[in-house]
Amino acid sequence: MQANETTKRDLLNSSSAWTGLVNACPLAIVAVNSNGEVLLWNSAAEHIFGWTAEEVLGHRLPTIPAGSEDEFRMVLDSQMHGIPQQGLEVVRRRKDGALIHLRLWTSPLRDQEGRIQGKLSILADASETHQAQQERPQLLMSERDAREHTRSTDRFREILEAAPDAIIQVDAAGKIVLANAATEQMFGYPRDELLGKTVDQLVPEEARERHARHRSRYSEAPARRPMGTGLHLEGRRKDGTSFPVEISLSPVNSAEGVRVSAVIRDVTDREKAEQEFRQMQNRLTSELSMANRELELRSREAEQANRLKSEFLASISHELRSPLHTIIGFSELLIEQLEGPLNEKQTRFVNHIHRDSLHLLELINDILDLSKIEAGKLDLHREVFNPIDAVREVLASISPAAEAKHILLELKPCPPLTVHADRLRLKQILLNLLSNAIKFTPEHGNVSVECSESKGAARFCVSDTGLGIPKQEHQTIFNKFHQVGATTKGVREGTGLGLAITKHLVEEHGGRIELDSEVGQGSRFCFTVPLA
Repeated sequence: MQANETTKRDLLNSSSAWTGLVNACPLAIVAVNSNGEVLLWNSAAEHIFGWTAEEVLGHRLPTIPAGSEDEFRMVLDSQMHGIPQQGLEVVRRRKDGALIHLRLWTSPLRDQEGRIQGKLSILADASETHQAQQERPQLLMSERDAREHTRSTDRFREILEAAPDAIIQVDAAGKIVLANAATEQMFGYPRDELLGKTVDQLVPEEARERHARHRSRYSEAPARRPMGTGLHLEGRRKDGTSFPVEISLSPVNSAEGVRVSAVIRDVTDREKAEQEFRQMQNRLTSELSMANRELELRSREAEQANRLKSEFLASISHELRSPLHTIIGFSELLIEQLEGPLNEKQTRFVNHIHRDSLHLLELINDILDLSKIEAGKLDLHREVFNPIDAVREVLASISPAAEAKHILLELKPCPPLTVHADRLRLKQILLNLLSNAIKFTPEHGNVSVECSESKGAARFCVSDTGLGIPKQEHQTIFNKFHQVGATTKGVREGTGLGLAITKHLVEEHGGRIELDSEVGQGSRFCFTVPLA
């Protein structure tokens, strides 16, 4: 035992100067033997850990926290094998139980023969460094937030200055604390003459007292108020001139209290445009009213003229039909030669008289029908009947004309049908279409009639192998006095009223008429009348 104590003194007390230096060092210097017993504990160790040298010398090292024994033993074992530690960060326990962060440097502790007997440790307080490392991410984040805040502030300032409307912010006392470039341009004040001044100076003098009352009431119950609330507001420029504005208000909570942001828009151009529009609208309304009165007058005049025309046509038609019937009747008697024979020349003349009289009667009847239609006086005598019988009657009456041109006249098979229509007018429609078909079909051609039921109506179609009708005339062909072209005889025949009357008669029945035709491919007219 005495030999061990001698070894310790040899190791640790070889120089009193060295001992003084160790105690003066601001770093904790601790020496332990291979068993972990404390051999050296300087003043800095007492200050850092809280234990005095008398409390720890010769005892197991008390600074190892619970759970870190293996770490300590590993470090100690590495020293016993001559492996030093350089700035290792460790956690140690103080006498009061608090944990502290330290940096550790170690060196083997040797005897005079060079044998390793323990380790010498120097420990420096790293709490501040550790705390700084812990705080560094937060500091970096704060710095990043600050930079982002600065960028946001810059962007806000850029947007504020680029805004086309004047933007100001006033405090609770009504003093301007913020104004953008548009405010300077709109009101004519430099910014330094606005900041800190009351907002009332931007209001016309006669309205300032009222504006102050409105501002006071608004501050008692601030709320967002958008533009276009229907108020007529005016602003005042530095030169004293007034101009119409729209104002949007928004309360803003800030560190200095509630402030009010105002967006001000100059609506001079808009109000001018609206006034010009109203003036133009009033002028156009007046002109339109005058035009309507004139149109109404013209319309009445046209109606009266149309009525007079219809009455004239009806009257003249009746006046013409009576002598025509006499001429037709006597010409027919002459043709029958009941009062004596006619020579060839006389027969030819009488036939001309009879044919032209019939043609003239047809024209007069068409004009009379058209005048009735236009005057709205055409009455339909509807009845329920089988239309196939009416079709056969029309075919029988038109067959001589077809036979004269060797045209095959055909009624295609039809399903049983019952219609609710004017029998005489239905026959007139069919007769007009069939007459045209024969008229415009060359010799040895074909003309057919077919009927069917389609969408709740009876559908009749008259088809021919005639000359055909150009596409561009499919609509105009139903106009009054319109004639497509020459017949197969090379001359124009008819009045040009047949198809116009036919279209009117179909529409008076509530039906429709359609045309499908190409030049050289024949024509197909289809119309509908209601089923019973």
